[in-house]
Amino acid sequence: MIDFERQGEIALLRLNRPEVHNSVNREMMEAWEDHLNRIEADACCRAILLTGAGNETFCAGGDLRYFASLRDEGACREMSLRMQRLLERLYFGKRVVIAAVNGQALGGGCEILTACHFRFAADHALFSFRQAPNGIITGWGGGRRLLGIVSRSRALRLFLGGEKIDAPEALRIHFVDRICPAGELLEEAAGFAQQILAHPPQAVEAFLTLAEQHQHLDWQEMSRLETDLFVKLWFGEPFQKVLAKYRREN
Repeated sequence: MIDFERQGEIALLRLNRPEVHNSVNREMMEAWEDHLNRIEADACCRAILLTGAGNETFCAGGDLRYFASLRDEGACREMSLRMQRLLERLYFGKRVVIAAVNGQALGGGCEILTACHFRFAADHALFSFRQAPNGIITGWGGGRRLLGIVSRSRALRLFLGGEKIDAPEALRIHFVDRICPAGELLEEAAGFAQQILAHPPQAVEAFLTLAEQHQHLDWQEMSRLETDLFVKLWFGEPFQKVLAKYRREN
């Protein structure tokens, strides 16, 4: 369902149901939750790479056979809230999350991408929010997250147009951060993760906290938070080591 591989401080999660385009069902949710429990309990794991099996599809969203089994409002709501909670663990977590989009991302697959801090795309990747053509709306929290990633008009075009866009267009509208040759995708994503992880973890986590809170706090509250984090890190060991060099010079 989901393969787990540890690469030093990086956890690689691979959605692995290629026979159904890596679509999400109940069993995949359970596996995903188990892997996140394991990652969150491990202080040495500081980044997550998320990708799909094969080179055709990153994720086609929800498994429609599974969706067809949700026959009442309660079951539908439970599934929606469960996936929202799962993806919020990525979006609001203390670990950098980088998606390596190995192929097409459709519907809920695009919603998953909105929960990642960075999105690297293979040069053949395609993206489409398929909810409106299917008579539905984003149910995994991707609507509100996309509105914080791209402009309002571009988000609405993706939602209401329903068309597929290619990797260069996704890069142009800032939905993806980098395009890579397919054979170099994971290496590029892992290299970027390592670049971030070379920094002191306290600073990385502080910036993630700032990014998490900016949608919830007003300007004054954000100013206090940023200042508090700054002062706390000033007296942390990494920055004090930097300052010590200059104190010796004086």
